[in-house]
Amino acid sequence: MLTHEQNENLTRVGPGTPLGRFLRHYWIPAANLEEIAMPGGAPVRVGLLGEKLVAFRDPSGKVGLIGEFCPHRRASLAYARNEVGGLRCLYHGWKLSPEGRVEETPPEPPGSKLKANLKCHAYPVREAGGILWTYMGDPAKQPPFPKFPWLDLPPAQLLPVKMYQDCNFLQGLEGDLDPAHPNYLHRDFDVDAGKSWGGAGWESIARLMSDGAPEILCEETPYLMRVGAVRKTNDPKKNYVRTTEWIAPFYCYIATGPHESQLFKAWLPIDDVSCYTYYIHFNPSRPLDVPATYANWGHRTENGTYRTAHSVENMHLQDRQRMISGNFSGIEGAAIQDRAVQESMGAICDRTQEHLGTSDKAVIFYRRLILRKLAEMDAGKSPPGLDPALDFKHRTASWYSPSDEPWQDVLRHQERYERENPLPASA
Repeated sequence: MLTHEQNENLTRVGPGTPLGRFLRHYWIPAANLEEIAMPGGAPVRVGLLGEKLVAFRDPSGKVGLIGEFCPHRRASLAYARNEVGGLRCLYHGWKLSPEGRVEETPPEPPGSKLKANLKCHAYPVREAGGILWTYMGDPAKQPPFPKFPWLDLPPAQLLPVKMYQDCNFLQGLEGDLDPAHPNYLHRDFDVDAGKSWGGAGWESIARLMSDGAPEILCEETPYLMRVGAVRKTNDPKKNYVRTTEWIAPFYCYIATGPHESQLFKAWLPIDDVSCYTYYIHFNPSRPLDVPATYANWGHRTENGTYRTAHSVENMHLQDRQRMISGNFSGIEGAAIQDRAVQESMGAICDRTQEHLGTSDKAVIFYRRLILRKLAEMDAGKSPPGLDPALDFKHRTASWYSPSDEPWQDVLRHQERYERENPLPASA
């Protein structure tokens, strides 16, 4: 159970808040590149960490991310003309560069120095992995761009999915800090028949269903933290171990088994009460089965909105008959199942009313860790994951491991299994 002040510190993301200052130390997603694919196309509104911005690609191909409102009379630049060199406000023709400079003020008299003293908020950007990334912190402290290994994969092996979520980002993030919930929320009743999750190559989900009370273990890392979930099997000498890797400020790699497609996730705060969940599906060695991925997760969104038809108002299209004959939740798609319970908590969960148990060990570890990192930040210590020497080469595991060995060794056993059991060349 948290105090009200602690809950505020872990959820409020605007400029000047403790968490807002922490998040602004990192490169983070701002938009999908498909949103600004056309040079000279319409600017796109971007809500990010409580700030209102616009992203655009000018006719020459240069990308910008600047404050939404013109510094003159605060008209929205989402309506602006997109010209070479920047956006021109419709109201009085002021022109703003991708760097936020006021380039032209046509109604002002010749010799006016007004533009020299004004600037629009602007943030540096990078294009990688189908995503427009930005850094919103102190320019003098800009960190190296994180070298996530999936960023350079060909399109057939990479599927970035962006989905709107109607609640504070922490409710989504803490869902993946919870290794016990898949046994319940994501349980399909045909899992024992081998039908559940197999289409997207995630047969490992079926294996974890044998033990709904895993032992949860956590450790701090230079990136942020690592979580292990150790499940008993029919063989007392063998455990089934799943690991997740957490990278500051809000990234993680979900546990995946031998030869399975992999999943990188991010929870991007729009403001305090809404976020985008990013699902980065990728496979380093072969093309993805995109239709099966969408079918398993249910996160295909409507064009341009990044929303699905599901909401609290329509109970996320829950089907009570499916609860009897299909799956535990009566809700189709793992991403929608997650969203349903997370959005059901309200805009910002009141964690002062929680009653946590043993299965919440990773959630408790994370909260204490972030609160400590916020205090260390204020004491002048660099936040985690910013050391230039870090290589960002992570991989998780979901496999069997001898019960007398450290849980962290499971990846070694999984990779050995993959070497000894390679996929057919045509797979």
